[in-house]
Amino acid sequence: MKTRLILIFFFSIIMTDTYKQPSYNLISKDGNIELREYSEYVIAKTVIDYGNLDEDNNMFRKLGGYIFGNNAKNKSIPMTAPVITQNTTSGYEMIFFMLNVDSPDKLPKPNRDDVILETMNIGKTISINFGMWATESRVASYKKILDQYIKDNNIEIASNLMVAQYNSPWALPPFRKNELIYKIK
Repeated sequence: MKTRLILIFFFSIIMTDTYKQPSYNLISKDGNIELREYSEYVIAKTVIDYGNLDEDNNMFRKLGGYIFGNNAKNKSIPMTAPVITQNTTSGYEMIFFMLNVDSPDKLPKPNRDDVILETMNIGKTISINFGMWATESRVASYKKILDQYIKDNNIEIASNLMVAQYNSPWALPPFRKNELIYKIK
C-alpha cells in the first residue's frame, strides 16, 4: 500500500507539467500575485448560455474532440495548458490555446459549428495562483484577495475574470495549479 501511494505521488508530480503553455513576460511579482504581458494567441473556444452551466464537461468534450481529431483533416492537435473559462456577454466560454500556429487559418476546420477558432490578444494581466481544485468557493476566496490587491494598487481591469486550470483531471490536488486572471489597462 505504501509503495502504491509513493508511485501515485510521483506519477502526479510528473503529469503536472507536461503541457505546453503560453509564454509571457513577468512585469512584477508580489507573493502569489503577478503582473504579466502576453502576446496574441490562436485559441479554440466554445460558448454556452448561462442557463446551461452544468454543461461544463460537455464544453471540454467539444474542444477535446476537436484537438483529438474531430476536425476536417482528422488531425490531432497537441493539448496545451491552461484551459480557461470565463463569463462574457455572449455566455460562458471555455478556451484552449493552439500554440503551434500563429493564425486560425493554419488549423483544420472544426467539424462542429460550436467550436470557434480565433485569435485572442491577452496583453497585460494580473493573476493570482493557487493549488488544489478550482471550486466555486476557492475561486471566490482567491478572487476576493485579488480584487482587494487591485483596489489597493489602483489597477484598472479590462476584462471579466478568467479561471485558468493547468492540470489533467488525474493530478492530485496538492500538485494542481490554478490561476485567476484579469486583463488590465
